[in-house]
Amino acid sequence: MKLLALVATCAAFLRAQAPLPDETVVATADGKPITAGEIRALLKTGNPQVNNMFKQNPDQLLGSFAQMRYFAAEGEKAHLADQSPWKEQLEEFRTRVNVNAEINRVRETYNVPEKDSKDYYDHNQDKYTQAWIKVIVLGFCPSVPKPKGTSVEDLKEAAAAILAHDNCSSKRSEQEAKEEAASIVGRIRGGEDFVKYVKQYSEDDDSKATDGDFGLVTHDNSFRPEIKTAVFALKDGEISDPIRSGASFYIIKIKEKTVQPLSNVIESVVGELKTKHFNEWMTEINKRFKPVIEHPEFFATPAAPKN
Repeated sequence: MKLLALVATCAAFLRAQAPLPDETVVATADGKPITAGEIRALLKTGNPQVNNMFKQNPDQLLGSFAQMRYFAAEGEKAHLADQSPWKEQLEEFRTRVNVNAEINRVRETYNVPEKDSKDYYDHNQDKYTQAWIKVIVLGFCPSVPKPKGTSVEDLKEAAAAILAHDNCSSKRSEQEAKEEAASIVGRIRGGEDFVKYVKQYSEDDDSKATDGDFGLVTHDNSFRPEIKTAVFALKDGEISDPIRSGASFYIIKIKEKTVQPLSNVIESVVGELKTKHFNEWMTEINKRFKPVIEHPEFFATPAAPKN
């Protein structure tokens, strides 16, 4: 008996999880059915309000949908779409939809030739450079700025800065951290071992545990801009000057720089070429439809009436 009950429970669960066919009536309103397909079509519009209502208040969604369907049907009966001003509004809306659809078609359906992708990749190797790096991180306590003003928000911001300063784990000032970092850079460039100074000075526990390894930097990943700028200005084996980022100074060593293979960046390459094609197309469209004004007086601003 227990086995039969378990089988029945599992079957009921699977039925509940299986998607209902579009023609399934999921509710009724005003005596008329509302199908799963109609609600799915409504959700596909991507309206966040509709999606939230579906999750939180399906009764309200179903009622609103039924009302909308009723009003639309009554409007059709009265041929309102053929009357002013609704006719003109409908035509304007249709025009805007067609404009957006055509722009999207040109932007998205352009097929980038494989040769163009390869040529673009070959001529833009710098964009696809990646670098494995090691770091030494020296933190500092930022100085407390003066309040910007006397408003509640200004005072809250100042209080938060004071609290952050008081809870700061580092004992260095910004100037002290900068000078210490510069001293370390000088010693490493003079021949000292980078890993030795990682173990002795670095305050980033994760990278310190791996002799300073800090991961892979690419042009489009989440490293801060100041880090990327420094990394891609260096060559293999070079040591950066101290880089201020957040409340720390970073000393970076390039372990290895390589170029990502085309297969890894093909989506980015194709996206850039699609954008380039679209921009060129829009430039030609703008040239083609540049107007020549025949009667400038028509566009002159009327003089204000005298009192």
